[in-house]
Amino acid sequence: MVGPFFLALAGLVLFILLNVILSLSYLMVDRGIGLTTFLQLVLYRVPAVLVLAVPMAALFATFLGLGRLGHDREIMAFEAIGISLRRILLPLLLAASLVAGLDFVLYNWGVPAAEASFQSTFRGIIFSQAAPRITANEFFRGPQDQFFYVRRYDTDDGSMQDVFIYDITGRLFPQADTQVTILTAQDGQWLDPTLELAGGRIYGFNLDGELIYSGTFETLSIPMEESIEQVFARAKTPSEMDIAELLGRIRAARANGQRTNEYVVELHLKLSLPLTTVIFVLLGGAVSLIFGTRSRAIGIVISLLLVGIFQGLLFLTQTFGQRGAMNPALAPWIPNLVFGILGVVLFLSVDRLASRNLWNRLRRRLPHLA
Repeated sequence: MVGPFFLALAGLVLFILLNVILSLSYLMVDRGIGLTTFLQLVLYRVPAVLVLAVPMAALFATFLGLGRLGHDREIMAFEAIGISLRRILLPLLLAASLVAGLDFVLYNWGVPAAEASFQSTFRGIIFSQAAPRITANEFFRGPQDQFFYVRRYDTDDGSMQDVFIYDITGRLFPQADTQVTILTAQDGQWLDPTLELAGGRIYGFNLDGELIYSGTFETLSIPMEESIEQVFARAKTPSEMDIAELLGRIRAARANGQRTNEYVVELHLKLSLPLTTVIFVLLGGAVSLIFGTRSRAIGIVISLLLVGIFQGLLFLTQTFGQRGAMNPALAPWIPNLVFGILGVVLFLSVDRLASRNLWNRLRRRLPHLA
């Protein structure tokens, strides 16, 4: 099984990296970056590609390996000497568990570091040549430990709507003489190096949370040490964090009343995605043994079908979890639960004569599956 696994893994990695290369190729044309920088960006994507490719490679390897055993009549020989078909799957499940552990290590520590390097390099390219695209509806840490929220930002003219600033340094509005200052504004404009705000209110609190200052303003100018794009882009995305960082961000966000859906989904995805390797081997192995096909082409078709369904379901539940339409802690686990339950049911049915006869009847009616 080792040979088919690495062969499938290499093929999948090359295929996914080809899509990564195509998606980043515009940087060489539009931004004029060199080949070395371009290859660095592609290299930083390799860990994330491996995390996705490992479960799929395990599924392909399971079908290819068991298909070879079926073609050589070795599975029939195991049955003839009284070896349970479920017993054949146990070493594969043990190996899949070890691979899943390595996949978890890569996902939790390798991917965040690589993603941070990718984002740093990518932002450097953007900042050195043009204004980047700003992500709205997110909190960003400013250069002086201030937190900014902008509901809408127009990169063409630098205009903003619904600005919220949270400051714990006292430097934002020193006239209030408060430890915590919250500023809201209906409109804003970035005029390098100043943030111009209009139509807002200022609230000042002491460390006990008591409101000790409240005021309004028609216009307010806030000097900035960095451009507003740099302030916004310095925020870490969930994919750049390991589990410890995600837990810390979730606690901080909940304490401040911020949304945590994206961080909760990413946290549970780091646990559920590596486990997919075991589930794919369980399901793929059970299907291969029950179906008893000797055609590798059929195994590849079934693998592609299962991968497509799994990825579609994962994308759907992940989106629902991030948008709040579904419990964000449950969303990444639903595909594993569906495929896992199906895999367990088929695994328990592997040695049952009735299940084998069902497949035999289906194969007689559909002879091209034989």
